[in-house]
Amino acid sequence: MIPIDQNAKIGQVHLRVSDINLSLEFYKSFLGFKIVEQTDHAVFLSSDGKMPYLVALSTAKPVDLTQRAGLYHFAILLPQRKDLADFLSHLLKHKDEIHIDGFSDHLVSEAIYIRDPDNIGIEIYCDRIPSDWKWNDNQVIMSIEPLDMEGLLAESTKSWNEFPSDTSIGHVHLHVSNLANAKKFYSEVLGFSITASMKNALFFAAGKYHHHIATNTWLGEDISQASTEFAGLDYFTIQFSSRDKLENAIKKLKSSKIYVNQLEDGSFSIFDEDKISIHLTVK
Repeated sequence: MIPIDQNAKIGQVHLRVSDINLSLEFYKSFLGFKIVEQTDHAVFLSSDGKMPYLVALSTAKPVDLTQRAGLYHFAILLPQRKDLADFLSHLLKHKDEIHIDGFSDHLVSEAIYIRDPDNIGIEIYCDRIPSDWKWNDNQVIMSIEPLDMEGLLAESTKSWNEFPSDTSIGHVHLHVSNLANAKKFYSEVLGFSITASMKNALFFAAGKYHHHIATNTWLGEDISQASTEFAGLDYFTIQFSSRDKLENAIKKLKSSKIYVNQLEDGSFSIFDEDKISIHLTVK
């Protein structure tokens, strides 16, 4: 396997939503995103209202009840634990208005799980310092433990109004139909390292991160392919640190018989084995 750019990361997440005004109320008023740009077809959001944007919203048909490949959740990475504490305090004040999925300590990180108006999964999390992560060879040790809610809330210092300016998209977690196919595409073709595995799930990363992409078959292996026609994931971007490293990745994809479409903005679009759309860009 030729490794992917070790500084590659997830750049943006483009979502399809059924009611853009309802979604904006959630993403702006509750989460605290700010509008960078708004067109007739899409809204682009960031932590401070400036580029680069992190999340884009565009309209689609309502949520499809068909079990299909696509987004399990996307994960918003906060820079400090006190930021997560501020968000937790904010969430608990609105707990009767927001769909809360749960709270977890993953050893490498602490996480809060919620859903947007279209039932799209969102993880809000903060990493523990990498020197505290435990590795067994090249596998990072992760778990699903109860979150220390009281300990976290004790670190809250202010009311939540917006994301810190250095907030980013930390990772995406995907429903797929076959883990072997996911391993081949994300590891053998794209070059992400496999950093962890759980029951029916694989985790992939560039460099020494715990994971940038996760895949699972928790919906089963007979699910339909991904679709951008309905509310859910439109596409996510993998951001490379230089044009040369992006071009090297494109050459590798083409040599692996992956169809690559060059877009007008200089980025490239590809699909994984389940027709999940991915754009490859430069930072």
